Amino acid sequence: MLAFRLTGLPDSRLPLYLYCIGTQEQKVQLRPEGFPVHQLFLSRSAVGELKIQGKGSWPVGAGQLWVGEPGVAHEFYPHSRTNGELGYIGIGGGSAGSVLQAAGLLNEGPRDLSDFEQFWLRMADLWHELDDDKSDIWSTSLIVYQLILDIARSVSTTQEKADLTGVVGVPMSPGQREADPGSEAFTRAVALMHAHYQDDLLLKHVAEAVGYSVQHLNRLFHQREGVTGHQYMQRLRLQKASDWLDKHPRASVREAAEMVGMEVNYFIRMFKREFGETPGKGIKQRNQSSSEKGEPDVTPTL
Repeated sequence: MLAFRLTGLPDSRLPLYLYCIGTQEQKVQLRPEGFPVHQLFLSRSAVGELKIQGKGSWPVGAGQLWVGEPGVAHEFYPHSRTNGELGYIGIGGGSAGSVLQAAGLLNEGPRDLSDFEQFWLRMADLWHELDDDKSDIWSTSLIVYQLILDIARSVSTTQEKADLTGVVGVPMSPGQREADPGSEAFTRAVALMHAHYQDDLLLKHVAEAVGYSVQHLNRLFHQREGVTGHQYMQRLRLQKASDWLDKHPRASVREAAEMVGMEVNYFIRMFKREFGETPGKGIKQRNQSSSEKGEPDVTPTL
């Protein structure tokens, strides 16, 4: 067992820091006033029941993780007096809660953790570094932050594997698997394109950002828009350029092309293919319309 270990006085500049760390034998644990900071619990072999005030109760098994929030009463009752082992990592700091929330680790009961043993060993290594005075509060903060990210990824991977078989072990159809994740990925991809159409944004980077391959993302766009992701992004840029030219009749074709991040000659060709006329012709027509209304004519340029 690794004895309960408090760390030194935290630096106020740290958004999160290691407050305490250790392991304990499986035993009844009652905290009617909660704990001062967030805690990551790792159940190596402990088996029992967890109760969290205002949230519910859950069975706890080996290889699981859960997070306790500060000041929230909780109880743990083991099913037997075996040599079960429970590890804990206390995390303080003004951003600890928001980081854990963003990582998807809050507001949930115990969850399976893939490759559990490697996380247990990393916790033990951190304890020994502290015990040997080989790590300070700054370096442990970085270690804890990386540990949270890796745990979040592990929990997500475990959940994805469970989702593929469904709740009763029956394989789900491709349509069932892709319904919700695909819709979410498509919505995020479109939002990214609208937010960054002026930037040098490549479809492969959009795909990476939503967690899909380019081929898979293209299939989503074909299903919903009838075009590839690249075609959708190009049409978006051309439409934005056309709208911008409508609002800026004195602008040049080059300015419009640069505004949407396209090379000017390529922009002219794609613009004509999309709208049936060159952007310069559209500018001339708008200027002629303005001249008829008594406004000064402006000759379009590249």
